[in-house]
Amino acid sequence: MALELSGIIPPVLTPFDEHENYSPGAMQHLLDFLIGHGVHAVFVVGSVSEFYALRLEEIKEVIRTSVRAVNGRVPLVAGTGAIATRDAVELSRFAQEVGADALSVLTPFYIRLDEEELFQHYAAIARSVSIPVLGYTNPARAGGMTLSPRLMQRLAGEFENVVGIKDSSGDLANLLEYKRLCPASFKVFTGLDTIIFDAVINDCAGGVPGLANLVPALAVSIYELTRARRLSEAKAAQRQLAPLRAAYSLGSFPAVLKEAAAMLGLPVGPTRRPIRPLSPEARNRLREVLVDVLGEDTLTR
Repeated sequence: MALELSGIIPPVLTPFDEHENYSPGAMQHLLDFLIGHGVHAVFVVGSVSEFYALRLEEIKEVIRTSVRAVNGRVPLVAGTGAIATRDAVELSRFAQEVGADALSVLTPFYIRLDEEELFQHYAAIARSVSIPVLGYTNPARAGGMTLSPRLMQRLAGEFENVVGIKDSSGDLANLLEYKRLCPASFKVFTGLDTIIFDAVINDCAGGVPGLANLVPALAVSIYELTRARRLSEAKAAQRQLAPLRAAYSLGSFPAVLKEAAAMLGLPVGPTRRPIRPLSPEARNRLREVLVDVLGEDTLTR
């Protein structure tokens, strides 16, 4: 368990071509862009990555090619969540075999599990690998399923490779409860872009913000400035993200992120259907937000 994860870890968009096929070349470009702007690690095959629209073999291809593209420059976290335990175990073993540094495992979705069923699901995954495992709770996108602080306390107490959690609930009190109950070494990350400052000032490990795909240096600055206790600057940087986060409402998730990335010159392609492109009106509004926050010279179209 030598790996130490902290800082800003973008959940990386999955680039597709015009036929909605995965584009490893565009993924290389995107990962180079993120790493070049100082992110501390990368996370592939998360919610922003449209994992729900990827077949099992495509998930493996994204993980395999991303490990190759990163080439050890920063830690790579692979998303290996699945509804069925056997699928999550298969993906987790595969990710370890091809060189992922850690796993982030979303709760099963669509079905409803009790605490013991959740424990056994994560226990099976933790037993199947030796690399670090992060829980991933995102109740808004997983039918209300959540990983409670008590459950993570139990898992971290029984499995030394269960080392942290990504919590996308947006509930700061919940983040602090993980900190209170789990071991001192347990890493707590917020998945919500708008509370990176609040999480880090309360000694959480960092953030996994979708907006870091667009503005990695800004997201990194929030973390670094907060850690340096340059708090007024950190708060100002955090406020810059608010209009971009609000722009999520212009389309179905994650179409806004993909359209914004394209406007900034990142070749990520379309979302997979049934998510549709933004309407012309929404696209114009998104462009206005980007110009207001980042300036006109940052846009390539």
